[in-house]
Amino acid sequence: MGTVLHPVGPLPPGAYWFRRGVLLAVVVAVVAGGWFLLGSGASPSAAPPQVSSSSTPSPSPSTTSSATTSPTPTPSASHTASPAAVTLCPDSVIRVEALTDSTSYAAGVKPKLTVSVTNTGKVACKRDIGQAAMSLVVSLGTTRVWSSDDCAPGGQAAVDVLKPGQVFSSTVDWSRTSSKPGCPSGQPAAVAGSYTLVARNLTLKSVPAPFVLH
Repeated sequence: MGTVLHPVGPLPPGAYWFRRGVLLAVVVAVVAGGWFLLGSGASPSAAPPQVSSSSTPSPSPSTTSSATTSPTPTPSASHTASPAAVTLCPDSVIRVEALTDSTSYAAGVKPKLTVSVTNTGKVACKRDIGQAAMSLVVSLGTTRVWSSDDCAPGGQAAVDVLKPGQVFSSTVDWSRTSSKPGCPSGQPAAVAGSYTLVARNLTLKSVPAPFVLH
């Protein structure tokens, strides 16, 4: 061990250390080269190079190109029209009816009077069915006795979509008391007799519906 750490000989100690350094460098180079040659060989289990998923291979002559050239299909349009696309109902497809819950009322029984609006067309359309657009008028012969507009004239328009065949109706309980525009108080009660009810939606009016008060 002493001769390794403290070399002896005719030459100075530095010369022996230089020789040993050169020899050690050669050994290290040989060992490193062996490991490099072993590591550079192709490993049998190494995975083959991967093809990027973003690349699209060219179709072979026997393959149709429809899959790559066909445009992306767009979503089909909804068969239900949006409210913005629905037009106003023409009077020709609107049916207005005046309805009563009975044709004869005993004394003291309050009639239920109804205005009915039906879309008789084949497509949906918009119609004003607000209180201001609707009215019921009760008449005795040619005398106007009561109107829903006298005490409840309504306000702003209420436009809604009516589907084909859809019916909108509004019913009131008539107190059997007469009325006048402006709804003044102290109006007399309706007398016994044969009355008619007419319903209105905008400018359309129903045929008169008869009923009797006893």
